Amino acid sequence: MIEDLSTIRQYGMQIREGKLRIKDAVQHYQKKINERNTELNIVVKSFEDEAQDKAEALEEELRQGKDRGPMHGVPIAVKDIFAMTGCVPAAGSGAEIRCSDEEAAVIRKLKASGAIILGTLNLDEFAAGGTGANFWFGRCKNPLDPRRITGGSSSGSAAAVSAGFCLASIGSDAGGSIRIPAAFCGVYGLKPTYGRVGRSGAVPRTWSMDCIGPLASSVDDLGIVLAAISGFDADDPTSRRDSDFIWTQQDHDNPPRIGFLSDKSGSHMPLAHYERALTSIEQSGLLLIPKSLDKLDLYTEYHQRVVKSEAATYHRAALRGQDSTVAPETVAALRSGMQVSAMDYLEAQTQRELLLQEFSGHVMDDVEVLVLPVSYEEAPIYHEDKFRDAEMINQEFARASIFTRFVNFLGLPAVSLPTGVGPSGLPTAVQLIAKPFEEATMLNIAAEMESVFSR
Repeated sequence: MIEDLSTIRQYGMQIREGKLRIKDAVQHYQKKINERNTELNIVVKSFEDEAQDKAEALEEELRQGKDRGPMHGVPIAVKDIFAMTGCVPAAGSGAEIRCSDEEAAVIRKLKASGAIILGTLNLDEFAAGGTGANFWFGRCKNPLDPRRITGGSSSGSAAAVSAGFCLASIGSDAGGSIRIPAAFCGVYGLKPTYGRVGRSGAVPRTWSMDCIGPLASSVDDLGIVLAAISGFDADDPTSRRDSDFIWTQQDHDNPPRIGFLSDKSGSHMPLAHYERALTSIEQSGLLLIPKSLDKLDLYTEYHQRVVKSEAATYHRAALRGQDSTVAPETVAALRSGMQVSAMDYLEAQTQRELLLQEFSGHVMDDVEVLVLPVSYEEAPIYHEDKFRDAEMINQEFARASIFTRFVNFLGLPAVSLPTGVGPSGLPTAVQLIAKPFEEATMLNIAAEMESVFSR
């Protein structure tokens, strides 16, 4: 039964055993999109004919004995920031987007792996927001409660998996834009190490910190998709040559050591469910070690200097009034980047490596991962009639991303995973953070926690 499919491995077993045709699976997901997308506003552009043709071709490959691996025939969808043959991304905007004529590296890798792209997904304009509200395409709504925000900017990427529109999706994360929507929509989201996944052909939010990563319904699925999209990208100068990721699930020889936030007084948000998650982790036999994030405010300040400055530079046509097809709220949000001086920007950039070394040596010295909250414990209600100026938008997003932005500044990998439900019956989550290029260790610990939180 297609309805019973929840993971990529389950899907793969069924198509390889002849119990399910790829074309039927694609039709199933397209039907779900057609039934609910008008209400939820998740998919921006659907590739129905192309997906059906690709499904038939991949089905024929299996009959002939050609198997591309775990992603063969897997229906996915992607955030609308990637250049594709015959499809220029909108990046959530009405403006003309400057983008490569070449297909994005991630799209090429997905197609080569055998994935079937069902469509492109809604997002905050220019990935410069955290609610999923979009002036041009309408608000992307949370499938679990349409009154609630999805989080952003990868709003559609989280909502698509949560709504059952696809088995997995691709988003991007410059300060929490994968992890926060994943948390609010009750799915899993992975921000890889900076340099792990090539970004050529993707519209940037900030070229110094953007990371492209998967969202899915399990930790195992995240590992499978990351293995498909990782690796060197010759057209991305920040791509690492040793960035191929190989995913294998492994048992731990010894209980992993997990750092947790010892001082919660400065977070200014409720952390009751975080405390309950820590209790569950400790009761499962995992070792918790208290940690302090003394420089969290400094990391966040530097992160904002870089993000704001680079976003203003990339979208300078809109800020100079040369392009009126950008929402006024987006222009106002971007304009703050014009106030960042060259000295402040360069100070932030030159301190990154030193601060990363210090963080790795002091905070991560005796632990494999750090477990932190992701954002608000449950997705907030979106108030349609509430006026939001640029300052209010910035303050709301800053509060929601207090525990996520520093990860991007330091270039660390992080994974958001559901931990249960809160008082309103909506998902809660935590994130695991590891040292650079330690995704395999991090995901294996996340898989162990996945079983703890699902009890």
